[in-house]
Amino acid sequence: MIIIKNNYFKKYKIIKNDLKYINKNYYNFAYLIKYFIFIIINFFIIFFKHFFIRINKKIKIEIDNILDSYVYENNMNFSNYSTDIKAIALYYPTFSYINNYLFKFNNRCKNYTNYSITNLIKNQINLAKNHGIYGFGIFYNPYDKLNIKVLDIFLENKSINFQFLLVWKNNIYNNISKINILSKRKQIENELDKFIKDIRKYFVSQKYIKINGKPILSVNNPLIIQNIKDFILILRLKAKENEIGEIFILCPLNKGLNKSNYINLFDAAYDFLTINFDSESINYNHNLYYLGVIYKNILLNQLKINFTLYRNSFIEINSNSNNKNKLKGYLPEKYYILNKIIIKWIKLNFHKNNRLLFISSWNNYQKGNYLEPDEKYGYASLNCFSKALFNLPYKIINYNLLDLDNKCEIAIQVHIYYEDLTGEIINKTNNIPVKFDLFLTTTSLFKKMKIEELIKKYSKANRYKIEIVENKGRDVLPLIHQMKYQIKKYKYLCHIHTKKSKHDIILGYFWRNYLYENLLGSKEIISEILNDFNEFEKLGFIFPELYFNMVKNIDSFYYTEFYLNKQNIKYTNYVLNKIFPGFKIGDKLIFPVGNMFWAKVNAIHQIFEKRFEKLFPKELDQSNGTIMHAIERIWLYLVKLNGYYYKIIFKHY
Repeated sequence: MIIIKNNYFKKYKIIKNDLKYINKNYYNFAYLIKYFIFIIINFFIIFFKHFFIRINKKIKIEIDNILDSYVYENNMNFSNYSTDIKAIALYYPTFSYINNYLFKFNNRCKNYTNYSITNLIKNQINLAKNHGIYGFGIFYNPYDKLNIKVLDIFLENKSINFQFLLVWKNNIYNNISKINILSKRKQIENELDKFIKDIRKYFVSQKYIKINGKPILSVNNPLIIQNIKDFILILRLKAKENEIGEIFILCPLNKGLNKSNYINLFDAAYDFLTINFDSESINYNHNLYYLGVIYKNILLNQLKINFTLYRNSFIEINSNSNNKNKLKGYLPEKYYILNKIIIKWIKLNFHKNNRLLFISSWNNYQKGNYLEPDEKYGYASLNCFSKALFNLPYKIINYNLLDLDNKCEIAIQVHIYYEDLTGEIINKTNNIPVKFDLFLTTTSLFKKMKIEELIKKYSKANRYKIEIVENKGRDVLPLIHQMKYQIKKYKYLCHIHTKKSKHDIILGYFWRNYLYENLLGSKEIISEILNDFNEFEKLGFIFPELYFNMVKNIDSFYYTEFYLNKQNIKYTNYVLNKIFPGFKIGDKLIFPVGNMFWAKVNAIHQIFEKRFEKLFPKELDQSNGTIMHAIERIWLYLVKLNGYYYKIIFKHY
């Protein structure tokens, strides 16, 4: 996104033509020396600038490595905790999986003896149990001998005490679900009778998972079934005839089943992977960034559904996968947040005896989707699931912030246009667990008097300063104006403002609260931010993810990357070139939408040293294309070009 502007190659072409003319006509030695020196100087300038670009590319690589490297975790034991959530992980006992697992963990054993596979299963069950997994949803393929062998080990081995259910893989070749029930009803009845007889031994087992005494059968792909209504009716009838009784039939919601009336033929559904939302339907789509999965689950929590829906905890790890449909932006901490969102909904909507939570996969390596330990993150994803399941904090850290409490190195700058929000500002800034100075700007003497009265009475600030500024430049000009002579006294800066959206008051309220909570919502959140700044020397800027209610197209969403209009590009390039001549931005970038953030002063200090005040227009409720919009978009360029990197946080939803 950073491009150098230069015309030196054009100049060189002109010089080359001049040299040809001189050589041909005059052979003037003095002119030759002059032009050769000019060429050498210009080539050195070009080389230097290209070298500078390469340095900045290396900085981006370091950003990615640093942000990903510290999430690796070793195994944690959660066996002392309990929950009423029954977490069921989908389990794929494929030949390639068994082969790879035994090769790696059992001395390269190639003989698939009952003993070696049993040990494999026992190890997995112990790991799952210690992390709060209630059982496995095992994919059932009656034509796969290894699959049946694994199921029989679960069923018959007395030393294995673990719950399971069947996920019927009914989309395999020549399956009974593809037979037309109208033309061959007798054949389908015989086939289903045989199918029920084959799986009866699992259904009647004490290890089999049941709801209200009914064994659960999940049908993997119901839409390929011919005449599904009669099919399900016969399936239930055959279960009764074979002395199983009522069965509880599940279907995944990822096959467009909601578009038909067939959903009510099943006892319940479980959402699988990702879901699109509108006012009437839930549609399947798998092309998402991981944050989109989180946002869709937040929206699902708000959606009224007229059938029983069990939720799916979708885990996506890409390090060992060749799957083209990879989700971007996955981190174990985000998986923790996803599970917190889902579990909160489950507890509100289900009785404690009927709280099922499906996990998209325990071991589906072919799709890069599994909860088992991973080479990239270790046990981090599995640990994060358990922390959410048992309502434990993501991190338990005793932050050492004594230095910040002994010496005031934190400046909080707040532009208060709406003075009625002063109490909210005081409450949030009072969460800061160390010394801080409070700088405030407002637009009238009356507002200043009201603000100062509350600050004196309730604020815990080390000291405060309130200035009256012209209503110009939104929160950006007040920030620059007030801090330009103060900024060098501090190590850290936090900037917030009393954001309201005139066009949508409700959105403005929730958006502002979202930003405040992520940056100043609790002592723990602030301590983690300050600790990260201290621990990672080159971390220079922290801001929240884009507020989810502002995302128009969640399917294509990735962090806060936006395309810029021409006016924004023009002004942003102007500001950037005043600080770093020769650079310009591309047509899209990442920036803190809402312009609230924490920063290291050394990562952004130039914005306070240049004179931009005269460029700010009068306030005319501009929505785009001004100098203040440019400065909102310039922060991360300053951070990168100063040799720092940024972090996007999502602590509150």
